[in-house]
Amino acid sequence: MKPETLAANSNHSQENVSPSFLLIGLGGAGKKSVLSAKKQHQDAGNPFSIHTVGLDTDTTDFQDFDSTINIAPTREAVSAMVENPGRYGPACRAIVENHPDLLALETLGHGARTSRLITQAAFELYDVGILKKMQRAIHSLLRKGQSQYIQPVLFTSFGGGTGSAGIILLQNIFTNLSMKSRMTLGLQSGLMNRSIAFVIDAYAHALQQHNDVTLNWILANIYAARTELAELGKVGRGFQYVFHLGLGNDAGAVFSTIEQVCEVNGLLAWEWMANYMLFKSRAVDGLDFYKERCRYSGNDIPEALVSAEHIPEYAEPIDK
Repeated sequence: MKPETLAANSNHSQENVSPSFLLIGLGGAGKKSVLSAKKQHQDAGNPFSIHTVGLDTDTTDFQDFDSTINIAPTREAVSAMVENPGRYGPACRAIVENHPDLLALETLGHGARTSRLITQAAFELYDVGILKKMQRAIHSLLRKGQSQYIQPVLFTSFGGGTGSAGIILLQNIFTNLSMKSRMTLGLQSGLMNRSIAFVIDAYAHALQQHNDVTLNWILANIYAARTELAELGKVGRGFQYVFHLGLGNDAGAVFSTIEQVCEVNGLLAWEWMANYMLFKSRAVDGLDFYKERCRYSGNDIPEALVSAEHIPEYAEPIDK
């Protein structure tokens, strides 16, 4: 039965039809994960509608995406921010007043360099542009006409500066009624499902670093993203599901490079999308039921689950 025929039947809801998927890669690892999923989709003969979006503070590796959102601060944007930081937001003020070294002109366009603050400032600088480009991506996906509703799927690593901050900031946009209504202006209500995320927890990647500075930055980004993710869940603005993928397990590291884990992350997302109807039918009676009935509060960060004697020194709470 065709989706449009099914949607027209009042005895059926849109949940009986597989959605179109809006795949958004945030940061370098997120972009690699999306392209991995896209390749699987193409190899399978493009069985359903997808639209890929690359969002990054690094100006490279955008060429294979359907839509691009380049949020690398430009010289003009940085100059405007430095001259009037109060015009934008708290992140812009903080970076100008406390971390001007992050605004060195010769480093612009080369990513967030593990600094979440650069990404936060970029979202304040380009908030209108992000909304407009997301709106265009949504319209492009709908024009493919295979489904009447959209499932956003976000990909990132929690270790980097762009992805770990961007996934939280973008989810804030998707769950903010005013911003969401601007993205879907003129379209039917209930168009977009709550977002789903495929996240790389780069603990093993952090431990592979050869200096403590990089190690600590990556671990700090992971902890910050996990904490903010939990806060979103507490106030009812979290993701529908978050799938976490690590670089290693109890038996030792399985993946030696971040590229390998990105490829697997995309493969997992593809398998989930290809079996969406089966997964959702079971999740409703399992995961969804547990989440709704047990009043999930978002407290799933590792430091909240393990006993104090098993917490590594770098994660020791200040007030232990």
